[in-house]
Amino acid sequence: MALSRPQVRDGFNNHTSGRGTAKARRLRAEDRIVRLPDGRRLGYSEYGAREGRPVFFFHGFGTSRVICPPQEPAIEMGIRLIAVDRPGIGLSDALPGRRLLDWPTDVADLADVLDINAFSVIGWSGGGPYALACAHALRERIAAVGLVSSPAPLTGTPESGYLRRLDRNAVRAAGRAPWVIRLALWHWGRPQRRDATRFFEDSVAEMSAADQAVLAAPELRGRMIANSAELYRQGGRGMYDEALILARPWGFAPNQIRVPVHVWHGVLDETVPLAMADFLVREIPVAHANLLRDEGHHLLYRRWPEILAALA
Repeated sequence: MALSRPQVRDGFNNHTSGRGTAKARRLRAEDRIVRLPDGRRLGYSEYGAREGRPVFFFHGFGTSRVICPPQEPAIEMGIRLIAVDRPGIGLSDALPGRRLLDWPTDVADLADVLDINAFSVIGWSGGGPYALACAHALRERIAAVGLVSSPAPLTGTPESGYLRRLDRNAVRAAGRAPWVIRLALWHWGRPQRRDATRFFEDSVAEMSAADQAVLAAPELRGRMIANSAELYRQGGRGMYDEALILARPWGFAPNQIRVPVHVWHGVLDETVPLAMADFLVREIPVAHANLLRDEGHHLLYRRWPEILAALA
């Protein structure tokens, strides 16, 4: 049953958010759920300082809210960090047939129930396009955007120099035979669901030395392994929808963004080509480039304090 206004509850006790309620100095990391106007559940976790500057974190493709970096820098900087699961992933109900520009509506509903008017957003990897979608659709509410290891559009733009064969194949499949993508994702996810620890170790073994060094940290290793259960909590539909969205036109052009965008990208990134970051920096009118020579795709975790500081 649809509700007239989003409502929020945590996983253990009813929780009501609003001005005038007692506010703690810090937020313990908690899983919570918003009931959206159309009846869907939207899951998220909160970290950092309750009265701090709000920053929404959007996870990458193949991940969930649990991979959000540790909260200590957010606490030190007075930032209220909100990590959100996208539809069909983790705690969030699926939205069949969703498009990229459906996401800003969910984010706006969540911000409203949390009594947040203006905020910044960070998108890591496949979460980058979702951050830009919010900048485009919610420009009056977005203070700044952080793009970390983010892809550029795979289609809908005259630019093609940064596209790899894998990208071109995904675009063709999304338009002509989406079942191919579904089958590929099923094969990719099968070993992950069977043995998350082994899947993580095998994946890291194929990464660059820079990423291997980052993911060697025990806490982060545990976070990544725990992600597997959250990613497939509701089955594989969420991943399928995510793949189609990345392979289809965004519905807007990067040059239409009118809020400040900070781009972080590792020169050694083997997952998202550096040329994609170059394109985004050229196209977005107010873009600040941070191209890091010794970093790979997972620079998010090593550079987290400076990323938060730029948006704070």
